[in-house]
Formats: sequence, structure tokens, C-alpha cells
Amino acid sequence: MGDECLRVDCVVGRGAFATVYQATELNSSHKLILKVQKPSNPWEFYVNAQLDARVEPTARHLYTQLHAAHLFTNGSVLLGELHDCGTLLNMVNLYKSRSEKVIPQPLVLYFTVCILDMVERLHAARIIHADIKPDNFLLGKRFLENKNLSEESLEHGLVLIDFGQSIDMTLFPDGAQFTAHCMTSGFQCTEMLSGRPWTYQTDYFGVAGTVYCMLFGSYMQVRNDGGVWKTSGVFKRNPHSDLWQEFFHVLLNIPDCVSMPSLRVLRERLSAALLDNYSTKLLGLKNRLMVHLLESRTSRR
Repeated sequence: MGDECLRVDCVVGRGAFATVYQATELNSSHKLILKVQKPSNPWEFYVNAQLDARVEPTARHLYTQLHAAHLFTNGSVLLGELHDCGTLLNMVNLYKSRSEKVIPQPLVLYFTVCILDMVERLHAARIIHADIKPDNFLLGKRFLENKNLSEESLEHGLVLIDFGQSIDMTLFPDGAQFTAHCMTSGFQCTEMLSGRPWTYQTDYFGVAGTVYCMLFGSYMQVRNDGGVWKTSGVFKRNPHSDLWQEFFHVLLNIPDCVSMPSLRVLRERLSAALLDNYSTKLLGLKNRLMVHLLESRTSRR
């Protein structure tokens, strides 16, 4: 690719629009990913450049980083960083196969706090991801190395990927709203389901769907109950049932495109619950998860 000699090692992911390979630079042994897409999609590389310009450098690693794009008449190849500890969806399935069946509550709270911070920063850069789901959050080397689990730390190792469907709001006039429907089944926001315009709401719904998957081990289903959108989840046995019910109510029932809820307020409430109840348990659970992920990574090779 260009001036680099690469060896393609294996397939690490397949989606509706692209196949992602792990590759090795032969001169340096550096490992990276190749995202091969047909037809060509230069848009994701454009969004990558906008993130480089708009996101503060200390937080840039929270989102996929692409180093080069090779564009052809019948396809494209993007070169980017490798994060090889799996996705949040892999983590959900890992726990489903173990005695716990679902991710422990402290880890769900911790990852949710991280996700809310990532999405808040992304929206501040006026980018809508438009495809937030559990398999678009990767865990990488930083997760294995990080021992600072405080709310302020940006070294948690979670990375949001796949910006191929993203929307750059700076390209639209102020007040622009959308009416199109996303094609990802189960991830159409309540505005799409009810025929109302949307902007950032699609990401709020994606966050809710991702967190629901971590809590229950299954994809979120929603229903309209007397004008109020609710999930099908039963929270009675959850130790933080009130907190989670408020969380989903806020994210699923946004009045309109100018009345966005505060992700910071939600994050602070969840962070307080995490600190008050699990401050001494979180690191042990994280280390145990790290062992499970490393074992799972070895078995996939």
C-alpha cells in the first residue's frame, strides 16, 4: 500500500459496508488495520481529519485514528490503529457464557460514564456518529495498561470506531434537522419510529441501546406507552433501578431538536453511584475482565 509493504494476517471484523483486516508492516513489524470497502468511501477519512482538527489532542485517541486512505474507482482501503481486545459486544457475549451471565454492575456504570463523556466531546465537535452500538466500541492496549479508573482519566481504553455514516453538522445551516431512517435494525431512534425530525437524538438512542445491551445481555426493544417511550427491560432486581430508569427515560424521550438533555448531568449521577458503591471493587473486576479478554483474544487467533 503506497510505499509500505504489508502482510495481511487475518480478518478481524465484517460489517454491512466493509471488511476489516489485521495487517503487519514488514519493515517495522507494526500491526495495524486495513478497512476495505466497496464501493469507495472517502467520507470516513474526511471525518477522521475533522476529528483531528476539532477534538483536543489529549482526547483524540478516544475515536478511531486513520493514518492513510487509498481510494480506487471500485473501492477504498483505510489504514488505521489496531485495537485488539474486542468490542463491547464481545464483552457482553463473554459474560453471557460465564456464570455471571451479564456484565457486573460496577463495570456497566464505569463504561457508561466513559461512553457519555466520549459522546459529549464528539457532539461538542459538531459531529453526529449516527451508528453508535456495542460493536462500534473497541477495547485496546490502553484498557490493559490503565490503572486509573477515575472519572477524569481519558486512559480507559475505550475507542469509538466506524464513522462512515457520520454527519458533520458544520456543513449544514444552523437549525438543520433530518428525517431519514437509519438501516440498522433495532437502532432507529424514537424520532425515526414516530416520524419526527432528529439530529443528535440518534446518538442518544445509540448510547441507550449500547448500555441496555451491557445491562441485560440483549438488544434493546422500545415501545410507546401513552406517549412515553420505554424499554422492555425489567429493572426491579437491579440495585440502581431508579437511576437506570431515569437514564433511559431521558435518552428516549427528548422533546425536540433544540431541547437536548445534558449528558454531563447523567454522567455525574452515574459516576456518583459508582464512587459511592463500588470504589473498592472496580479495579478487581476490571483486572478479571482483562484476563477474560486476553484469554478470548488468544482463542480467536
